Amino acid sequence: MATYSLRRLTRNAEAPRLFESFLIAAVTSFLGIRGFLALTGYPKIGSGGIHIAHMLWGGLLMLLALMLLLGFLDRSVEHLAAVIAGLGFGTFIDEIGKFVTSDNNYFYRPAIALIYGVFVVAFLVARTLIGNRPLTQAEALANGLDLLARLPEGPVDPEERARIRSLLARADPHAARTKLATGYLAGLPTAQDDDSPLAGAERGLARFYAELMARPAMKRALPLLVIAYAGAAVAGVVILAISTPFGAPGEPSAVATVAQVSSTIFGAALVGVGVLRLPSSRLAAYHWFMRGLLVWILLTQVFVFYSSQLAGLGGLAVDLVAYGSLRFALDREISADRDRSNAQSEES
Repeated sequence: MATYSLRRLTRNAEAPRLFESFLIAAVTSFLGIRGFLALTGYPKIGSGGIHIAHMLWGGLLMLLALMLLLGFLDRSVEHLAAVIAGLGFGTFIDEIGKFVTSDNNYFYRPAIALIYGVFVVAFLVARTLIGNRPLTQAEALANGLDLLARLPEGPVDPEERARIRSLLARADPHAARTKLATGYLAGLPTAQDDDSPLAGAERGLARFYAELMARPAMKRALPLLVIAYAGAAVAGVVILAISTPFGAPGEPSAVATVAQVSSTIFGAALVGVGVLRLPSSRLAAYHWFMRGLLVWILLTQVFVFYSSQLAGLGGLAVDLVAYGSLRFALDREISADRDRSNAQSEES
């Protein structure tokens, strides 16, 4: 009988992004539902003794994500499904209090900690599945061939061509499939710029970002802006911890308050590492910024919400805006780094 291990499985190059999108969407839906219910007085859907729990809507969203993954071969659908699955899982896990208490208590206070524990375990499992190892030559080839097979008929988008070339460049150059795929890709025509409003806006933002980061003043201001953001995050959480009574019935525990403050400081420390890396590599610095921001979104905001729903939702909204901006900047740096690598491989 054949034996299997994680190292023998072919990893998806997009897996870190997909897991990240899933967890971000899950935390967002969980905190969003809690905040919405608190603001609207906890309404119930149903009448005549029937109550439609929102965990059912979470199940339907996860079912929709599964059907998308089973029905379509497209990377954009994978990312959409990851977000939908995350929204569904967050909606589902929000009602955990009803299923760990004998009286079906949705407001069971430790439920927040249980949900946080589930998110942490999910993150650790995801990291175990994909690991920190770079793609092997076989995995790079498999991902390149997968993207190549999913290309629509007609000219190839320049960004997609660069992504496939980068993967094939990391595969075994002597393998027959690598040579065949590289030659096939080279023979495909390059598409003209998409003239849709969305594509035009994306190109405009990319040009604006490139021009902005090329300015010496921005290079000097960026570390200060990042430090200010991290300092504001730490100060806000410390002020909230000081102003929120704990230990009394119905109030946050000292453990939750300590976890709230310490996780914020830990995220700020990761951001600080990124600030130190900025002079040598903006791409490496952005990765550290993202790690710190994910700690704040996936961990700190859960404890902040535990102390104050209003502060938790407000902080989450700010962090999500920062996450979207940082993700865009990180994608631009990855694209620029990929273009440089492809240019160097052509010269050699």
